[in-house]
Amino acid sequence: MRLVIEFKYIARGIKLNCRSDYQSAERFWNRYGFQPKGQQPSRGNDPNVHLVTWWYSFGTVDLFSTNITEDKIKAVLDFNILAKMMDCKDDDEAREQILELSADWMVAEIEYSCTSETTNELFRDRDKGRQLKTKQFLKNFPELNIDKSQLKAIESELEIIYKGKSVNDLSDRRQLAETILSGIPYFVTLDAGILKNSSQVFDTFNLKIIEPYKLRLEIDYSINASDYYPNKLSANNFYVGKVKPEEISSLDTLFLRNSSGEKKQEFNKNINFIVSKASRGQVQIVKEGREIVALVSHYDEGNCLIVSAIRTKQYPLAQTIFMQNITDLLRAALSNEKSFLIVSDQHLTLAEKQVLQKYNFNEIDNQWVRGIKQGIVSLKDLRKELVAFERRVPEVMALLQEIENSKDFKFYLNILSLEKVLWPLKILEAEIPCFIIPIKPNYARELFDTKAAKSELFGVEPKLIWNKDNVYYRAIAPNVEKYPARILWYSSEDKYSPRSKALVCSSYLNEVIIGPATEIFKKHERFGVYSWQKDILPLAKGNAHNPIKLLMFSDSEPFEYTISLKRIKDVLAKNNERDNNFQSPLRIKSTTFMELYALGKGTGYKNAGK
Repeated sequence: MRLVIEFKYIARGIKLNCRSDYQSAERFWNRYGFQPKGQQPSRGNDPNVHLVTWWYSFGTVDLFSTNITEDKIKAVLDFNILAKMMDCKDDDEAREQILELSADWMVAEIEYSCTSETTNELFRDRDKGRQLKTKQFLKNFPELNIDKSQLKAIESELEIIYKGKSVNDLSDRRQLAETILSGIPYFVTLDAGILKNSSQVFDTFNLKIIEPYKLRLEIDYSINASDYYPNKLSANNFYVGKVKPEEISSLDTLFLRNSSGEKKQEFNKNINFIVSKASRGQVQIVKEGREIVALVSHYDEGNCLIVSAIRTKQYPLAQTIFMQNITDLLRAALSNEKSFLIVSDQHLTLAEKQVLQKYNFNEIDNQWVRGIKQGIVSLKDLRKELVAFERRVPEVMALLQEIENSKDFKFYLNILSLEKVLWPLKILEAEIPCFIIPIKPNYARELFDTKAAKSELFGVEPKLIWNKDNVYYRAIAPNVEKYPARILWYSSEDKYSPRSKALVCSSYLNEVIIGPATEIFKKHERFGVYSWQKDILPLAKGNAHNPIKLLMFSDSEPFEYTISLKRIKDVLAKNNERDNNFQSPLRIKSTTFMELYALGKGTGYKNAGK
């Protein structure tokens, strides 16, 4: 165009007026990159005919563009997104995604723009009332200010990728070309036809064409980058973190459960729903090395943490990783002060359901539900607090009824059962034996002390530390341990361990077994970290038939705050317990246990010393 060449560097653009009923002219201005900027009544007799102001930008600042200087992430919205943002129906499948675009945290981090082609789309709407409403709405979105003379070259390249000839196809290419020229990295759309070639557009023009929920991921990734860097778990070569935008498209290939009738669309809808929840939802993956081996998606809803998908790659560590994910979800629910953890995934395997039962989940209304409470409470106070549990976890109320009707030792066992059902709760009236048991720091790291294990350069064996149940071998004398019982683990002295000469963990003692070393080890070799030659035979004084002791324990809670030997001694003295250096197990009072446990958990214990 001669006018463009002649005036590009001495003017801001070309402005002209044209009657609205000159449709052939309208198509011409559209074709050559002009856009309608406004209209006024014409001098003719027909009130429906207006003079339309058309504008062709040279890419310099003009009266129709807005100069935004805020340091925000930028994205261009497709017209179909803007239309839904203006009027999103309640039954629209994309409603959650669309509403998320206007969430406070998104608006604070991102600046949305529209293309001049959006204005053209608006002008083509013959419903004048709707057109006026849309025009007012679009004032909230600055229009891209680009050099229109370069559009044709970009559109020609895009025509190789998007080959359609219709008005809509031309409009799609024009929007993408404008976005590419603007340098803005994201084009947000729900148009399947545009999305299907997004990878090719990214490879060619470095423009990401994404759906609204993926924009949320991209923004979250940029402002919370540390959440996406892999955090080393307790076990060697395992990492956990939020799923990255570029990883999300591979999840259905890895974790779709075809065997239970799950459809790809159903799986992706589930994941997209969680992503759209923003701060209330999260999709996490577990990696072994660089390979994704597990997926967990969950979101907050009232006093519940709801797990919509929990999947693990089918390989030898599948059940171990599943158990660790359940443990981590319980801790996440606790840290967010939730009362219930609900697994709503409808495609669990039989083995996974059995694990959930082991973790005291109940299948209710086609969901797996577990109540959670923490702290140290009396039975009297607990009854009041558990009223809300009756509907979701009937088992809890049934146990309370059992407790009220039981006596003597059965009374304490029922309280212990309730305590475990609501783990990590501790109930004052559960007067069961309590022990401090010494353990070597290297065994503590391998069996339960995730805090110490994380300080290890090469981590530990996952199938050990991630087990709900584990075993520890000891010499028979002194034979003081009783079960069921509570344990506080004392990590003995070790100059190489940052968590030694201190209490590091609490567990439940479920069984004590005494028998010939070779028989005991053979039966329980699948548990624990032990070597026959290095650990068991020396314990049996070199004789495979000598008796040794095995402690079976579960539900371990590594302490955030270790309790030093001096502090332990102070608490023992305060509770009239005998002094001890913990060369062997020591039985302690329940009140002493509670005070030490509260110190390890960093909580108060008002009954201490009473």
